[in-house]
Amino acid sequence: MRKVKNAENVDLLLPSCDFIFKGLFGREDRKRLLISLLNAILDGNPFIHDITVENTDIPKDIEDGKSVRLDVRATTDEHTKIEIEIQCKDEGNIVNRAAFCQSKMLPEELHAGEEYDSLPNLISIWITNYDETGRNYHTHKIRFMYEEDSAGNPAASASDKFRIFIIELKKIDEKRANISDLFSVWMSFLKAPQTIPQEFLTIKEVKEAMEGLIHLSQDPEARRIYNLRLRAKNDATNAASHAINNARREGEARGEARGIKKRQS
Repeated sequence: MRKVKNAENVDLLLPSCDFIFKGLFGREDRKRLLISLLNAILDGNPFIHDITVENTDIPKDIEDGKSVRLDVRATTDEHTKIEIEIQCKDEGNIVNRAAFCQSKMLPEELHAGEEYDSLPNLISIWITNYDETGRNYHTHKIRFMYEEDSAGNPAASASDKFRIFIIELKKIDEKRANISDLFSVWMSFLKAPQTIPQEFLTIKEVKEAMEGLIHLSQDPEARRIYNLRLRAKNDATNAASHAINNARREGEARGEARGIKKRQS
């Protein structure tokens, strides 16, 4: 597989880093790239013609509540609210966290005197660099929805009001990506930009994204921040591993002490 022209001598930063992803897709002047990416993920439901990129800070609604900062936040031309999070390390239950983020978006959407039916559709997209779902078979895009049956009870038929997508980059086989499948093209770019086929760059938005990535990769300040993010992630992973190992050793020591005491009694 040929490397991308003009990128052979550039150590490309990974677009799956939240900082780089936001630099490529979280700007109003690059919303064409975001529209193309979202249409590939949403597969026409809805098909996005235009979008407004918004401030990613969601403030606390109470003094001791949690504030939220999203990687990319936008509203479509049909008023669907979309949030995108890049998750580089496993921090726990994504579905519940995504539901929390969606709930933080709701108070600012419903005004006094309005019916609840006026709430916009909310879509959360979480892209992970690890195996989030633990599924053994090859599934790289999972969709969770709030559902109800024919009687209106929660459970069966799908609703588009609140949706959560989880995309696991580890399960993307970039070697099987095809230019006719825009989703596989974009996921290959996010996962392994250095090795995407030259033909993918015939797609205008993908080519623009690559040019933006090359520019960021050659920017000393962008690379410094990227390395700091990577170091923080590694430090957190090592700290968690160290804590687990310590807990295991302490547990084994307590178990051994109880065993000795029992044998002596």
